Amino acid sequence: MEELILELHNVEAVKFGNFKLKSGISSPIYIDLRLIVSYPNLLKLVSETIWNKVSSLKFEVICGVPYTALPIATCISLTHSVPMVMRRKEVKDYGTRKAIEGVFSPGQTCLVIEDLVTSGASVMETVEPLKSVGLNVSDAVVLIDREQGGSDNLVSNGIQLHSALKLTQMVDVLVRHGKLSGEIADSVRRFIAENQTKVPAPSPSPAPVNSVKKRSSYGERAALAQNPTGRKLFELMERKKTNLSLAADVSTAQELLSIADAVGPEICLLKTHVDILPDFTPDFGARLRADLFAYVVSGFNAHQHF
Repeated sequence: MEELILELHNVEAVKFGNFKLKSGISSPIYIDLRLIVSYPNLLKLVSETIWNKVSSLKFEVICGVPYTALPIATCISLTHSVPMVMRRKEVKDYGTRKAIEGVFSPGQTCLVIEDLVTSGASVMETVEPLKSVGLNVSDAVVLIDREQGGSDNLVSNGIQLHSALKLTQMVDVLVRHGKLSGEIADSVRRFIAENQTKVPAPSPSPAPVNSVKKRSSYGERAALAQNPTGRKLFELMERKKTNLSLAADVSTAQELLSIADAVGPEICLLKTHVDILPDFTPDFGARLRADLFAYVVSGFNAHQHF
């Protein structure tokens, strides 16, 4: 453990000074574990330290709290062949709109992996969507517990927190190795004692409501169309009850007429290039019109209407 603590300090993942935290309060210590992705050997050491803490637990899948814990969870998954799922921090309003990505079965047990715990709120933000898709979550593991109430908060929400390192333990090691003065160490201990957190049990998230948008008919779209050609096309689609189009690259006008005769009732648009047809005649358009009652897009005019 001392090797890991010293290396985290060496790469400045743990800093001491006067730092303003997200909450607005000033802290004598700042921990930034995002940078460990730039140190492969350190990332591996972090992952193995966490794994050794929980390898005896029973679970089928793991999930890293986004975003910093994702590479840690990935390393564990790859090294120990443990299936992993991912929680989307921002759920998209299109596509599958899943909050949890990956392959799993309801009823499986998921271990949550976190890099740093203060109040435990970020862990609970991951636990809730995991539970909502049927996964069981009873344990979480963290690299560093800041000892500011997170463990108790999680226990009150039914989650047992397993900590690889505790902040006071890290301070003691750094003092012993001459990396930190006793004065700063005491200020960190006071900060921990004076800044305990309390997180209420979260309310269950309401089930997402899939809003169904009414599809406008082709006739309604025709009434809204500003472009005359587009309006006529919508009107044709409404009349023929089809939105199928066909691109026909043929060698002769006769071949094209044969195709039009066969599929004319089923399509609303036929795209071709009349400039390449050697047997094209002036009455060609009228004959197509009789077969299609539709539009033909030619190589000469993209909106030619027969």
